[in-house]
Amino acid sequence: MKRGGFLWLTILGILWMFVGPSSVMAAYSSHQNDQDINNFLTVYPFAKSTKLDDCSLCHPGGKIGSKTYGSCDYCHQTYGLKAPHTPPVPLNPYGVAYRDAGRTTASIQTIQNLDSDGDGKTNLEEIQALTFPGDPKDYPGLVPAPVIGLNMERILKLPDYSEFLLLNASKSQDFYATYRGVRVMDLLTYAGVNKEATQITVFSPDGFSQTFLIDASDPQTPSGIQYDVMGPYPNGYYYGGLDFVGYEYDPGYPNDNGYRIPDKLYMLLAYLRDGDLLTPGKINATTLKLDGEGPYRLIPPQKIAGGPDRPSTAAPLGDGWDYDANKDHNAGFSARTVAAIRVEPLPSGTTDFNWYEGGWNLVDKAKLVIYGAIHPRTYWVWGKVADSAGKPVRDVQISFGLISLGQVGGDTSGFMGIFKKDLPEGEYIAIPSKQGYTFEPESIKFHLSPMGYKMEFTAYPVP
Repeated sequence: MKRGGFLWLTILGILWMFVGPSSVMAAYSSHQNDQDINNFLTVYPFAKSTKLDDCSLCHPGGKIGSKTYGSCDYCHQTYGLKAPHTPPVPLNPYGVAYRDAGRTTASIQTIQNLDSDGDGKTNLEEIQALTFPGDPKDYPGLVPAPVIGLNMERILKLPDYSEFLLLNASKSQDFYATYRGVRVMDLLTYAGVNKEATQITVFSPDGFSQTFLIDASDPQTPSGIQYDVMGPYPNGYYYGGLDFVGYEYDPGYPNDNGYRIPDKLYMLLAYLRDGDLLTPGKINATTLKLDGEGPYRLIPPQKIAGGPDRPSTAAPLGDGWDYDANKDHNAGFSARTVAAIRVEPLPSGTTDFNWYEGGWNLVDKAKLVIYGAIHPRTYWVWGKVADSAGKPVRDVQISFGLISLGQVGGDTSGFMGIFKKDLPEGEYIAIPSKQGYTFEPESIKFHLSPMGYKMEFTAYPVP
């Protein structure tokens, strides 16, 4: 279905009210009022809104049972949401060094020449490269997988699709809804998916992930349902007037007769539900579980079309609507609050991203990252480094990082002080560094579009 320009401008206006001026959403992921992170950002202001502006700078993640959690969620799952904690929350090597140095702004500077995590790079070198100084597996020089970063504005400009369908859950309430978003097949085409790609894994920052084949053989049986990107998905059926089903939107179809829904169904990355933006996901302070489903939810329609049934926990009534294990319970295979999509297999020689850390920053800003077996279009970013007299300065390392993600590339200024790099579309930060120099500005944040981007830095020798 086509969409006029008015719709996406309207959605952007609504989105701004949610994520633009408000700090409520961001407070969970970065503890904005925490003095420790404020000390860090006072010394390294360029790190604001990057993956370093997060609990994971000083706190490790961990595993509880079979599930892995990032630092924020691991702390809350283990100790709850109230301070003080007994015993004290765990610290990574950088957090230990900061604590032992006194937990002040001066402490940040005192430990910057240490190699806290023992990976051969000083804390300062890691911070300038947007890698974690407390994680020995994250260090400058790693080759990241190809990656593209999309904000809501970019996603709204992609071809959109709307579909009315049943989400049949196993333990919770079934419901009918109209979701609007981008077909996943169109999203992967835009990202430049490789022919060798076989599957995708979608990630939520609370530690949940779900893997889907790009194409699965059909037809399928109840014992081996595989939701795949390409489908096909059969038309669904509408059964109205059931007291155990959610009907937040009335499509006007006949009730109780298995009406065949005319909408053609696709695997969808949705951003609207029944005309409203999806409620952004966050951790419930009481249950410590994920509330909300946005800003993006991956929706797999039923592969075996059928009607709703009661939850598996409900007492059977023998009226034909009791829980049926052979039905297609597609709701349990959807993915709420999607922050990243990994296209697999990862190209040889590249490293994965740690989605247990930093994902909440993407959610806070309604961004989506697609990476792995893709070959996205790239655009030039270029610039020059000169001293205060205008003479070129060579051998300056320019690190380019996707905001909220980390370093994805770099270049070194040449004889004429010129540097350049081709990168996929996204929101980046450029950070210059060279021993014995300071720079003005310390960093530049920019959105890279097909127009490219030009920048300049002035280098000053340290007295």
